[in-house]
This record gives sequence, C-alpha cells and structure tokens, in this order.
Amino acid sequence: MGRVLLPVLASALLLAGPAQAADAPPGASSCTGCHATTKIADSVIPRIAGRKAADIVTFMREYRSGAWPSSVMGRIAKGFDDQQTNAIAAWFAAQPE
Repeated sequence: MGRVLLPVLASALLLAGPAQAADAPPGASSCTGCHATTKIADSVIPRIAGRKAADIVTFMREYRSGAWPSSVMGRIAKGFDDQQTNAIAAWFAAQPE
C-alpha cells in the first residue's frame, strides 16, 4: 500500500503549485490590496511577489521608522512587529514573480 500511496502523494505535491492566499500569514492581505499579484503595465506600486525576503523586511523597517516618507506604507508597516514582518516577507518571497 505504501508503494502505491507514495507516487500519488508526490504527484499531488508537484501539481499543487505555488502557495495560495489561504496559506498566507496574517497581515499579508494588507499588502495585496495595493501590490498586485500579477504584472500591471505602468503601475507605480511595485510587485512584491518573488522579491527577496530580506529586501521586503528592509523596506518595511524603513517605512516603519519613518526613514522613507510615505502616505500609506508607514502606517501599514507600523502595524506589524518584526516577527510578523519576517513571516509576511518570507511568504511573498516564496511566491512566483
């Protein structure tokens, strides 16, 4: 039975594809409201899916501290502590570009 089940499980994992929004950590939906999950021509708001987690964390810390002026991002970034920011950044980094 184990020999039959293993190929089925392996196939399911291969077909599962990238993580879905249901797998996103709390707070990630705050990002997808503005940062598109698909490419949009001429958008001034950058996509963050597939970016390096370290870059996302750096950006969030800069916005949170006020080092980078913003109208919205500073307020959003202040809502997350380092642990939450790291989880969100890791999740977005794992998403396909």
